[in-house]
Amino acid sequence: MIDMLWTWPGLAAAIALVAAGAIQGSTGFGFNMLAAPLLAVLDPAFVPGPMIAVATLVSAGGVVSEFNAINRTDLGFALGGRVLSATLAALLIGVMSQEAFAALFGTAVLMGVVLSLGGLRIAARPSTLFAAGTLSGFMGTLTSIGAPPMAIVYQDTGGTRMRATLNAYFVVGGLISLTALFLTGHFGWQEVKLACLMTPFAFAGLLLSRWGRMIVDRGGIKPIVLTVSTASAAILLFRAFA
Repeated sequence: MIDMLWTWPGLAAAIALVAAGAIQGSTGFGFNMLAAPLLAVLDPAFVPGPMIAVATLVSAGGVVSEFNAINRTDLGFALGGRVLSATLAALLIGVMSQEAFAALFGTAVLMGVVLSLGGLRIAARPSTLFAAGTLSGFMGTLTSIGAPPMAIVYQDTGGTRMRATLNAYFVVGGLISLTALFLTGHFGWQEVKLACLMTPFAFAGLLLSRWGRMIVDRGGIKPIVLTVSTASAAILLFRAFA
């Protein structure tokens, strides 16, 4: 990526990583939605493993700054679903095409957004958090984009609770997905090197997220959640049918 940085595509990738880090630090989600599609176009080797690794590191940075705001009960139920689905998802790689998975998950996310706009409220309780964690684990492990299910469940909660808990979820969940990918032969030294190349740009964005947190904490959660989720669905569907 260092060589690519001096080209227009490389510069665009660096900007996308900075922007993704800022969004992740502001909301607790969205890193892979912004960065994964562009990096995948430049080189498919960037996803899913390297992208999940960088997102995990950026989420860890967010956890450090708001550790006391993590809702540990929420986190436990969501991670229970993630453990189950990430392992199954890693085993499914190669069974279906990436395009088929993208189409399936993109449609599911878009349906969730439509139902939310239609007035459906999904309270953040044990059953919904477990279900969201399960779907997020599948999506994240197979496509690198796993935030929308968790974000939709959290759209009516406070900004600090959402951001801190989601960052913690993506740290532990990312490690689960990476372990599953490693055990099935899809994450190794080459993926680690690619992740190391991306990390400085992502952390530069994280340092810029202070201003974004102010917007989120003033009640701007739901529009951001639905906008990012819609964009995620559009990206997945484009990836499936382009």
